Amino acid sequence: MSLWYKVLYEIGLTPWEVDPSSGPAAEQIAALFDREEDGSDPPYGQALDLGCGSGIWSVRLAERGWQVTGVDVVPKAILKARDRARASGVDVRFVQGDIAALRAAGVESGFRFVLDFECFNHLDSTQRVAVGREVSAVAAHNATMLMLVWEPGRRGPLPSGASRGEIEAVFPEWEVVDEQSYTATSTLPWWLKKAGLRFYRLCHVHPVGTARKDDESGDS
Repeated sequence: MSLWYKVLYEIGLTPWEVDPSSGPAAEQIAALFDREEDGSDPPYGQALDLGCGSGIWSVRLAERGWQVTGVDVVPKAILKARDRARASGVDVRFVQGDIAALRAAGVESGFRFVLDFECFNHLDSTQRVAVGREVSAVAAHNATMLMLVWEPGRRGPLPSGASRGEIEAVFPEWEVVDEQSYTATSTLPWWLKKAGLRFYRLCHVHPVGTARKDDESGDS
């Protein structure tokens, strides 16, 4: 899949990177970001943008007051992301690397907020398990993660999406604390209008070394 995206970036065909700067999509996403910042003042802390592409959301988070690291495996996407950050006058760290091997790419730990807008959709089962492990390793305790995921379905060459259960299976240290439908379906390209996009919010509440309540023994 990464080779396919490299080709598309080389020829400049990246329809998934339309910047929703206004309208229902922007309003919904802004409200979701507001929730992560509620009760705090900027700077809000470290944020990690998985599969950041040309940096649309990395830059948006940096403009809001986050200290952002964006990761993408495609070299040209990273170059475009750095250009976008410079043009916007914000400081973002962009790392060319595999999100299934964050630590090997030099991504450090302590992230308070993790963002995954449709990247998880494109991973196979092995990659998803690796991403779950790597994200859990670099996220702070009580970190939150916002994912935009397609509902499972057969879509020919397009990604099959993922269910809530599949997400929970590869993020065993996290709990899904909220989910909601993507409301701006009328603004999507035709191939996504019926994809059933959903936002999932997860909280990192069971880091390695701690026990879930339902796993704890009743003995005292």
